Amino acid sequence: MSGRFTKRFSRKAEVYAKYRPSYPKEILGILSSEIGFTKDKIVADVGSGTGLLSRIFLDNGNFVYGIEPNNEMRSFAERDLASRYPHFVSLDRIAENTGLPDGSVDLVTAGQALHWFDRDGARREFARILKPLGYVMIIYNERKKEDGVMDEYEDVVKKNESKNDDKAPDIDDEYLARFFKSYKEFTVPNEQALDYEGLVGRATSASYLPSEGDPGFASLEKDLRKLFDSHQENGRIVLRYGTILFLGQVRV
Repeated sequence: MSGRFTKRFSRKAEVYAKYRPSYPKEILGILSSEIGFTKDKIVADVGSGTGLLSRIFLDNGNFVYGIEPNNEMRSFAERDLASRYPHFVSLDRIAENTGLPDGSVDLVTAGQALHWFDRDGARREFARILKPLGYVMIIYNERKKEDGVMDEYEDVVKKNESKNDDKAPDIDDEYLARFFKSYKEFTVPNEQALDYEGLVGRATSASYLPSEGDPGFASLEKDLRKLFDSHQENGRIVLRYGTILFLGQVRV
């Protein structure tokens, strides 16, 4: 993971933690039925950010290593999680060099940060730290663009996103085939009900959209206000996602 990527979310940790969609707890049921996942399994959450995904496993009773190189994001997770979960260990490391011992974890998870890993370097590292029957779970929230509100939200994003921003590689069939020996795909419905402040927070949590005080923020805020006023009900707007989950054993 290159240095410029690890700094992408500097200044955004608090808004990221507060307004990014979390992950549905149904993923624990999928893991249980597919790979016999239980609370005694050890998880390495790589690119753990502010701990949105880690928290689900911590609440389940799992021991979780949070691997996060961004200082602000990692520090937020440490303040938020470490005092409440003694089975959470935060590490200032990267996907390609986690610092974990060989064969030490049962499940490696990677959320939105997967886009910024060096694929081959991360694949080799995951193979090294996983136990012989360990699994990798790739998970991210995908905006449901066929939904009317989300289609308009997508237009707002495209209009206001940084044109100089590094583009994330697509997580497509070719990417996954080089990463996994074999895998299964699952989709779980997910949504957020947000007031106007929450909608602005959700948008500005993205690395490619301006934060308050940045050039272009006023334009973004104007477009979000129009979107909110057009679709809000009882002071809330609903953003709908599909939580996409890929589960398999990593290619050695």
